[in-house]
Amino acid sequence: METKQVRAGRDTILGYVERASLVGILAELMWNALDAEAMNVETTVAVGAMDAPEEIVVHDDGHGMPHGRVHDLFLTHGESWKRTSGFSPNINRPMHGQLGRGRFLTYGIAERVEWRTVSADVDDTFTETVIHGMRATPNEFRFDGPRRSMRGRAPRD
Repeated sequence: METKQVRAGRDTILGYVERASLVGILAELMWNALDAEAMNVETTVAVGAMDAPEEIVVHDDGHGMPHGRVHDLFLTHGESWKRTSGFSPNINRPMHGQLGRGRFLTYGIAERVEWRTVSADVDDTFTETVIHGMRATPNEFRFDGPRRSMRGRAPRD
């Protein structure tokens, strides 16, 4: 596991969070799934004893992020590969994200965040990379992987 820093300051990142609404944050998570060409997006909220959300999980069947690109995708701030491409690579769906900061919005609803991304390698095996983030250090991410994964995506119709 390794920890790397985003090329942006803590206050800059938390400034985005302070202006975000709960609905906007959840929408951003779902848009990221759609930008990854997901056909199915499922959001689950686990409510605790105090009737407050304790865990939010967004699961999708998108193409995931290849481990070799995860560092660049998470550590680049203020721009996104989505801006120049405009459309998703395989199904030509219009892209939503453009500013490269949506992932930081999750700190508006969580102290700890974990992304698990599964992607196909060239030989059609699947690998998983786990990215950990914390609101206390929003400009740092810990990366774990790649690990071989038995969890592939469901075939698309």
